[in-house]
Order: sequence, then structure tokens, then C-alpha cells
Amino acid sequence: MSMECCAYSFLLEDSNMCDYEIATDELASLVSLARHHIKHIKQEDLCTLIELIYHANGSIRGKCAIQSNEYDQLHQMYKTYFIRMEHFVVPDGCIGASYLHILRSKTKAVIRLMTKIKKEGQTVPDTLWDFMNLLANTFFMMSLYENKEEHFEEKEFISRSYES
Repeated sequence: MSMECCAYSFLLEDSNMCDYEIATDELASLVSLARHHIKHIKQEDLCTLIELIYHANGSIRGKCAIQSNEYDQLHQMYKTYFIRMEHFVVPDGCIGASYLHILRSKTKAVIRLMTKIKKEGQTVPDTLWDFMNLLANTFFMMSLYENKEEHFEEKEFISRSYES
């Protein structure tokens, strides 16, 4: 098969590894799209996240490329945008926050793929679990921060499914 006819060399694989790599590629691409609509998160933070997600992309098939200092950098982003919430909120808001909520949700889908890969017998580095979970939470904090800066009031969500 010629290179022109091969979108990605692992597409015919049976495992969830290829799906993980496609999902992280999509996640990085969505951060790139979202950053053009996000007003109050530092652009350099968003660009850093694109690169870190791409490092995470090959971190199961190859060696784990997320280093401790990069995890610390993500943790610092989390703390920078942290807003204490007393209740669950509807994933709504200004355009930037809406994109960030999508990124949070897509990151959780990546974590589910990691779970499937582990169940298939592959080793998923602990660092990657921590990184992806912190990334999802960071996107959430960024969405709250973006809404706050845009003066969009968060709406509490009370689930009827779990009420006592």
C-alpha cells in the first residue's frame, strides 16, 4: 500500500490501541480549534496541552512520554484556574466554556479507552492515568474560569436519578 493510501498504519488493528491514538489525536485537534474561541485561558497553556496530549498519544504503544515535570506543569494549570464548586453544574456557558466542557468529556472517553486497553492485557502507565484524569479536571476548571470571566452564572444541576 502506498503512503498516499494509508491514513494511519494501525487502522486495521483489532485492539483498542488504535482507537485510543485516534481519540487523543482528536482531543489535541479539538484543543487547537477551541483555543480560537477561548478568551481568558492563556494561549500558551492551551498550546502546551496540545503538545502534551500528543505525547500521551504514543505513551501506551511506545514508552510513556509524559514526564513528571510535565505532570507538575498540568497540575499548576489546574491550580491556576481552580474554582471551588459546592454543587454539580450543567455543562453550559459561553462559547469558550462550552468547548472546554466538550474537551473534558472527550478526555473521559480517552480514559475509558485506556480501561479497555488494560483489560486487553496491555500495560497502561500509572503516569498516564494520573495525567488524563487531571487533564479532564483541568478542562473542567478552565470552563468554570472562562464562564466566571465572561460573567456567565453557573447553573446547579440536581439529578433526579440520585436523589434520596
